[in-house]
Amino acid sequence: MYSRQFSIARLVTVTLLLIIVANTTAQAFGKIFFGDKHQPGNRLHLNIVALVDAGNAPRRAISNAIGASLIELDNTLSNRAKSAIASDLPIAHQFYEQMIKANSLADVSKTLIQLNPDKAAHIITLGIVLYPDFAQKVFDGAASTGLLDNDEILRAALQAIVAPTNTPAPAVSSSTKVIPSASMPLGTGIGAGGTGSGDATVSTN
Repeated sequence: MYSRQFSIARLVTVTLLLIIVANTTAQAFGKIFFGDKHQPGNRLHLNIVALVDAGNAPRRAISNAIGASLIELDNTLSNRAKSAIASDLPIAHQFYEQMIKANSLADVSKTLIQLNPDKAAHIITLGIVLYPDFAQKVFDGAASTGLLDNDEILRAALQAIVAPTNTPAPAVSSSTKVIPSASMPLGTGIGAGGTGSGDATVSTN
């Protein structure tokens, strides 16, 4: 009798857990997040919000989701994105704290560079490897800070696209404040805002 009651109780518990997971997934995937499923950053964002919707505090959700994404067999992130995140976990955590609030790659890039001007090159690299088809948004956010000029941003952007993952991004001076009135478009060859190509061909036009 006790065994039968225990089995029923366990069945009910499992059923409730499945319902909670299903509802959490539905809530997370029912929202609109920056990018698309082809962007590693979008997939990680979905995982974080699913954990938040399941009752985790945002910082714990970010920590747990990032930790899980860095496991070798986990396919949420590309190898390049794993490398960029692992090389500076505090910045990665800040990136998603801001992404949860703003859901805007340009705004997040701008805010992080303003908060961490000495890490501007890494922030540009991180944004581009997480959202390779939206490099223009990272460029626009970096340019809007007024801390960097277009050449510096472009060097960091190209480094993120063509350099090996274990090669550090070039140094970007946080003292430079010269910037054109409009940011220079990157062009479709290096992931300019959702063209879907995301290739590493740099236009010479």
